[in-house]
Formats: sequence, structure tokens, C-alpha cells
Amino acid sequence: MSTQIEKKRSSYREPLILIVFVIVGAILGLLLGEKASFLYPIGQIWLNLLFVLLVPLIFFSISSSIANIADTKRVGKLLVLTIGIFIVTAAIAGIYMFIITGIFGVDTSIQIESGEAAAAAASAGIGEQIVNTFTVSDFPLVISRFHILALIVFTVFFGLTVSILGEQGRPVASWLSNMSLVFYKMVALLMKLAPLGLMAYFANLTGTYGPDLLKSYARGLLIYYPAAIVYFFAFLALYAFLAAGSWGVRNFFKNILTPALTALGTRSSAATLPLQLDACDKLGVPREVSSVVVPVGATCHMDGACIATIYEIVLCCALFGHPLNNIGDFVFALVIAVAGSVAVSSVPGGGAAMETMVISAFGFPSIALPVLLMMTQLFDAGCTLINSCGDTVASMLVTRFLYGKDWYKKDLNKQEAKS
Repeated sequence: MSTQIEKKRSSYREPLILIVFVIVGAILGLLLGEKASFLYPIGQIWLNLLFVLLVPLIFFSISSSIANIADTKRVGKLLVLTIGIFIVTAAIAGIYMFIITGIFGVDTSIQIESGEAAAAAASAGIGEQIVNTFTVSDFPLVISRFHILALIVFTVFFGLTVSILGEQGRPVASWLSNMSLVFYKMVALLMKLAPLGLMAYFANLTGTYGPDLLKSYARGLLIYYPAAIVYFFAFLALYAFLAAGSWGVRNFFKNILTPALTALGTRSSAATLPLQLDACDKLGVPREVSSVVVPVGATCHMDGACIATIYEIVLCCALFGHPLNNIGDFVFALVIAVAGSVAVSSVPGGGAAMETMVISAFGFPSIALPVLLMMTQLFDAGCTLINSCGDTVASMLVTRFLYGKDWYKKDLNKQEAKS
């Protein structure tokens, strides 16, 4: 019991330290005013180092994961169905948050100067935005933080090619795995300096923009967490009902309590994996389904992250004077949020990668990154709750499609063991 308590304390220690340093930075900014600008170089150096590491981190982590898949056909149908459900539920989550922000709005008491890139992105049509976001015209452009989704497309293609090569590709797959470990460690080491870097950056921000910036965070918390709770009880119940009727709803919430509390306590989808698998067993989900859906979902089923990302996009559009004017703008924002929640979330330190992708897609200035990183930390517990528990209900939905509407009346695990 003491070990579990220590793990929960440890999982919150780093974000609490980060939040404390940011608060200290905000107080320094309020006290010093524009004089706090002398701290700007410290924050910007840390931010630049993070930017430099993001591109190789994304390339090596995603490509190594794909390249090391030994048998791409064995679970092909199951994976296609699983990813399809992940995309649909993420899109629903994003639309839901658009409705919430449309009703309650975001804080618009300040506006931060917008860069030329943001103006260019705002003036581009939806077709041009999608082309420029997912592709580039020359190889040097793909190795840039300004084209994160294009980088992901190239990375997935590269990883698949290495996997298809089989034995010939094994040395390359092994090299990719080793390189991903190196850059993961580099990011981990750099993030140890995050409290100092963000403290300096926020001292400069609040010194420039005053307490109004802090109001944006407070409003974000008041909007996100009630919205996340409603999504958890309403939408996960809906998915459970679609999977197994009223039986599915009753038994889903009966078996999800322990994983849900663990998700809130540890802020880690990985920590809930054994508990989610156990919940799937109790619900009668066959292990051949849960053993694929739950682990894959732990890295790329992020409805909670999609909700948070949509809020952050709407907030940045308000802060940087880049309004969402028409249906095309909203569709583009939804595509970015869904693509990021499914693809970038599998990257170690994926929060920074997700925010960088949003910044590059919309042309927001780099000052947006520390603002969004802090917002991500504040939203993280709610995101983990929805992300992890959504994996269990996704397993139920996949089973419904594969085994029919009465799947829960059969003992599928016993049948699987006999076969």
C-alpha cells in the first residue's frame, strides 16, 4: 500500500514542481513588470533546445515502433477496426469541445501579437491548409518543426518500408530503436530544466501582459474539468450502450472504478494497463481483442487529449487574433486535433510535440508553446482519465463489431482457450 501511495505522490511531484515554479515566475513578473524581461533569454534558450530535439524525437520514436512490428498481417483487420474507432471517438470528442467553447467561450481579455505566419495560415483556403499541413515540396522542409504532420506522414511511410523489408530491415529497425532511446533520454534530461525555463518565460509573459494571462488558465480549468466529467459519464456510457446495450452501461461503470481512480491518481495510461485488461476480462471481452486494443489505445487513443487540444486551439486563436471564421476553419482544427491525438501522442514527451504541431499548423508564434505546455499540465489528470477508460469501452465496441451484438452473452475467453 505504501508503495502505491509513493507512486501516486511521485507521479504528481514533477507537475506540482512545474506549477509552483510557474507561479513563482508569474509573481516575479507581476512585481517586476517590464523589468522581468531580463529573464527572457533563460526561458528562450530552454525553449529553443526543446524545439531542436522535437523533430528527431518524433522521427525515431514513431518509425522505430512501426519498423519493429514483426507480423503486420496477423492483426491487420483488428488494428484497422481499432484505429477507425479511435478516430471516430476522437472526432466526436473534438466536436463536443467546439460546442462547449461555443457556449461558454474562452478568455479574451488579452491579445498577444500575431506573427505573419498566422496571418498567412488564416488567409489560406481549407484545401491549401490541408495540403501544406500534411505534405511538403522538398525533403529539407520535412525535417522542420514547422511541418510536424508532414514529418509524421514521412516517418510512418519510412517505418512501414523498413518493416516490409523483414530480415533485411532488421539492422535499420534496431538502429532506429537505439536512436529513439537516445533522444528520449535527451528530452528527459532537458525537461529537468523545465521548471527554471518556464519560470523565466512566465515571468517575462506576466511582466508584459499582467494578471490577465492568469485569468485564461483559471477559465480553462473551469471549462475543461466539468466538460471532461460530462464526457466521461455521458459519452463513455453511450459507447458502452452501443457495444452491449443497458448491460454494457451497468457493467462498464461497475468495473471501471478502480482503473479510473488509478488514472486520476497516477496520471499515467500505462499504469492503468493491467487494470484495464482485468476490467475487459470481467466484461467478457476476448483477450485477443483486449491485448491489442488496450495497449495500442494507451499510446494513440486520446479523446481527453483531443478535447484539451480543441480548447487550446480556440484559446490561441483568441489570444493571437486568428479567428475561426467558417466551417472550413473548424474542420481543419478538428483534423489537426484528431491527427495529433492519434499520432503524436505515441511520442515520448508527446505533449510538447502535440503543441508544436498545433503551432506549426496555425502559424502561431513560438511564444504559444510555453502557454500551451502549462495548460496541458493543468488538464493532464482529466485527459488521462478519459484516455485510459476510453480504451476499455473501445475494446467493447471492437468486440461488438467482430462477434455480433450478443457477444457479452458468450464466454468468448473460454471459447478462445479451447480453440
